[in-house]
Amino acid sequence: MTGQKGPGDSLGDIKFSPYEAVKLYVASGDGTLSLQDLEGRAVQVISRAPDCGHEHHNVCCWYCSVDVSASCRAVVTGDNVGNVVLLSTSGEEIWKLKLHRKKVTHVEFNSRCEWLLATASVDQTVKIWDLRNIKNKMNFLHLLPHDKPVNAAYFSPTDGAKLLSTDQRSEIRVYSSSDWTKPQHLIPHPHRQFQHLTPIKATWHPRYDLIVAGRYPDPKFPGYTVNELRTVDVFDGNTGEMVCQLHDPNASGIISLNKFNPMGDTLASGMGFNILIWSREEMVAKKQEHLLKAMTEQGIGSWSLSRRGGQRQANPGTSKLKANLLSWELEETRAKSNDSKSQGRKRKGKDLEN
Repeated sequence: MTGQKGPGDSLGDIKFSPYEAVKLYVASGDGTLSLQDLEGRAVQVISRAPDCGHEHHNVCCWYCSVDVSASCRAVVTGDNVGNVVLLSTSGEEIWKLKLHRKKVTHVEFNSRCEWLLATASVDQTVKIWDLRNIKNKMNFLHLLPHDKPVNAAYFSPTDGAKLLSTDQRSEIRVYSSSDWTKPQHLIPHPHRQFQHLTPIKATWHPRYDLIVAGRYPDPKFPGYTVNELRTVDVFDGNTGEMVCQLHDPNASGIISLNKFNPMGDTLASGMGFNILIWSREEMVAKKQEHLLKAMTEQGIGSWSLSRRGGQRQANPGTSKLKANLLSWELEETRAKSNDSKSQGRKRKGKDLEN
């Protein structure tokens, strides 16, 4: 990708262009919002934060988050002092308003309702806005107060009717459009923030109401166990209950970011300078191997002869184990690489910085 500034720079957020798959909208720590081309074409700067004019540096304000709407042909970005800027996809500024008291960590259009916008901030709030009627920071549709600063607020991709927020300590929340005033589920989860850690953000599965979030074990968190693993935790978005945990013994770092591909059968996880790829096919094969071994050890795979009619009947345990196998094959979230090194699926990357 062109336009990289090298050591000392940071990326607040990136989003693919809905019009050209080789282009990315990039919110950068150098104070620019740019459209970059993966094929090496010239970078287009579509917005630039004001120069602070200080003697030893010229950037006191920078963009931290970005989203783009194909239907609105608009780009929205938030900066580190609470401003939110709405622009056309060509870079023409529509409005710039101070909608939060502090850094805007996340901005997002609702994919099913083009005029609905969510913003999250370290001022401990998430706000939902009507793009057709934004005038000032008090002109929100709904205010969702939190107990800690908020890293992200994602609308559910399946129907846009839920909102998933992650704070900077130990709480994941699920809100529903049926009543935005209070969370539908509060999920206790250790993911505390510190200065040099890419903020941990819980995200949605693209096809099911499932939630994934990296776990950063905390001795002060209820239920903590010694040598607790730094897993990727998967939750049911409809109940708030944990579905499963993913862990690679060869990857012991903190996993801050998780993103499914559009089909939902592959998960990419950002961990330090590495990207982990969890593949469904390898996990299913591993589950099959364990299941067949268990069936052999328990003698469940054998058939018995019925005394009536001489028909062959399966041991009752067989159906249960087969059902488990089927569920494993269908559970796209229970998928990971058995050995990311042997598969060569670890790629060098770099943490997105605050």
